[in-house]
Amino acid sequence: MRIILEALKIDKMPKTRLVHLWFFLLFALSGSAYVTMPTGGQIDLFQTQLAAFLARQDVLPFPPVAWLSILFRQVGLVVISLWFILLYAIHWLFASSETTGPVDVSQGSMEIPPLPVPKDQSPTGVAVRAFPVLLLLAVAMILPYLISIPIMGIPFYALISMLSMTVFVVVFEDKTLPSAMEASYRMTRGMKFFIFISFMFLGSITTMAGDLLRMVMGSSLWAGSLIRAFFFALKTLAFGRLAAMFYRSLSAREDMGIGPPARS
Repeated sequence: MRIILEALKIDKMPKTRLVHLWFFLLFALSGSAYVTMPTGGQIDLFQTQLAAFLARQDVLPFPPVAWLSILFRQVGLVVISLWFILLYAIHWLFASSETTGPVDVSQGSMEIPPLPVPKDQSPTGVAVRAFPVLLLLAVAMILPYLISIPIMGIPFYALISMLSMTVFVVVFEDKTLPSAMEASYRMTRGMKFFIFISFMFLGSITTMAGDLLRMVMGSSLWAGSLIRAFFFALKTLAFGRLAAMFYRSLSAREDMGIGPPARS
């Protein structure tokens, strides 16, 4: 997909040095988390006991301190990733707001009009004000995620594809959260599966590339952690770019009155 290749061009923005700074910060933060990630027999034992509980409803094991430390780091990385996804996407949308031209979507290519952006506000300031909305949405998705685990997460992925444009609608269309969720549902009509596949494919490419490099580099903790950190940073910024490109094209489709494709 051309849109995936375009998403990976993370430094294709006017403020290239700023993007490089974000990449370095993501690399440093995730690298320090991966290098110091606890490992050992206690974690393996807890995972075995937890699997037994889920399979046979045995006694629920109490997680060891090391496992809680891993959970804290993983949650922290998710929050950091969400922030930089939003930050990159807002900066990209501001930078491309006056640009018109063809943008590729699933049904072909179309001309997009300029994007109205908040006046007298910096992209970073807008991202800071929008971040609580994104965090609220992320917290609200925890329960659907847990409920969807037995059926491979299908309802969860459908839901996040449906609401994927919500935070951008809040920012650029100045709507309340409930109205923005409704607008996101309408905006992604006919595109939900394509959005899901695009993000899944992008995530799979970066994950597989990182796993392949770690296999080549051997069992070195430092090398493996730094490789994971590199692809964590790349995937985070690429997700931000991909989300921004989707909003840009979908909002243009709404503005020009282009109906959704025949299939969802």
